[in-house]
Parts: sequence; structure tokens; C-alpha cells
Amino acid sequence: MNANEATLLYVDEFSRMAEAYDRNVVPRFEAIAQEVLRLADPKAGELVLDIGTGTGLLACLVAPFVRPQGVVAIDLADGAISVASYRAGNAGIRNIRFEMLDSRNIVYHGKLFDAAVSNLGIPVFGWDRVFQEVHRVLKPGGRFIFSEWPTDNPTTFGVPRQLLAKYGTATPSKDLTLLREARQLARDDPEAAMLGNPAGVRKGLANGGFDRVVDLHGIVRLARAGTARDVGGAARWIPDGARGETRPSGGERRDRGHVVAQLLLGLPRIGRLVGKH
Repeated sequence: MNANEATLLYVDEFSRMAEAYDRNVVPRFEAIAQEVLRLADPKAGELVLDIGTGTGLLACLVAPFVRPQGVVAIDLADGAISVASYRAGNAGIRNIRFEMLDSRNIVYHGKLFDAAVSNLGIPVFGWDRVFQEVHRVLKPGGRFIFSEWPTDNPTTFGVPRQLLAKYGTATPSKDLTLLREARQLARDDPEAAMLGNPAGVRKGLANGGFDRVVDLHGIVRLARAGTARDVGGAARWIPDGARGETRPSGGERRDRGHVVAQLLLGLPRIGRLVGKH
């Protein structure tokens, strides 16, 4: 199995489970999406690209702020796009254009968008190409803000994986066998793993045109079942030999002569902030 085959398997599976995912999982990630929204600081009249929109949570949060302009929300999973369209329509949001597109090949003209955002939606395979494409389609003065899980998987991921390893069926169906192969490929591929590594992400952004960084640090509190988990660590990139001073507060607009990227690297932990860099 290669990376493209694994990607298509992930997309098909996400499409199949999109409604259940939106109902049971997406609400737990809204706090992270709210922090991406805060850092993006969308303004009226801006055109925003939402990468890997999934079922449309972040796009629907951004859209009211940019009227009369709108959001272009892309994802490869047609089932997720359908759920996202229903979410927007049910909320009375009319300024989102949902499209089934590959974020590694964004078929829009360059220097079009004022901002690009993503909430846990950057693909693990080919994420470096996503950064290049985002840089290409952003206007001078635009910004790129996204959230992502770390490579060193938190306990909240480790426990289910241990249970699946112990109790998962020893005679999986053909489809499940392929999904397991795709999952293992994503875990073993060194380039895929670098998406959750701050140093690797900095390098990828630099190769994509984002080369100057101002660090930010913050916490998003996620509450569930009586526990508090901290999500933190953010950074800002400015490309192409940028000059002038930037200010490290998430809500302020940057120097309009340069493209700015911010990374909110999701690092869930119990009771403390980790991942400062």
C-alpha cells in the first residue's frame, strides 16, 4: 500500500462515518476550533479558505465574521461535505462554498485568499505540499492558522489503541485489513510523523515560503468527564524575507506586506501546558 492508496481509504471511511463523527466527536473539538478562530481574527469582507473542513465546524464559525464575503471550505470526503452543507444550511449560513477538493492541489488562482485556516484537517500524507499550496493562494498580508495533534500521541489516543490492539478482531474483514494497513503506514512513515513535530512543521513551512517565526503560547481547556486537558503551543510564520516588526498577540492584524502563518499545535495533557517552543 502506498500513501495515495492510504489517503483514499481514509477518505472513503470518513465519508461513510461522517454523520456519526459529526454527532459524537466534533463537539469535543470545538474548543480547539474556537482558538483557531481567535488566532485567525477574521474580518468583514475577507475571503477565507478552510482546509480539510470535514463536517464544517470551523467554516461555520468563521463565516459570520467575514460577511459580505465568505468561506471556501474544501475536503476530499464527499460524505463529510454533505454533512457540512447541512450544518451550514440548518444554521442559516449562506456564505460558505463547500467543495470536494484535494488540499495538496488547490485549484484556485494564486494570491486570492485573505486567510487560510484548518482545524485538525491537514492530511498526514503530503502535508508539505499543502503548505506550498496555501502559500501560493494567500494574498500578501494573509495568514495561515491551523491546529494539529502531536506525533507523541497523548494518553487520550494511547488507551483506545491499546484496547484495540488487545481486543480487536483477529480475523478482520478485507476492508478492515486495508484500513489497518493504512493506519500503520501513517504511523510508520517518517514524513507523516513530522506533521506533529514542531521542528518538522517549521521546516515544512519554511520550504513552503514561510520562514520567520514569532512564538506564541496559550492553553485551550477541554473539559470532559470531570477532567481538564490542556491544548497549547502556537507559533507564527512570516515568509519571503519579511521586514518590520510583528506583535505576538493572536487578535491583532499583522504587517499587510507579508503572509503570516500561525500553528496551534494541539497537545492534550492532564492539568498542565506542554509543548512550549
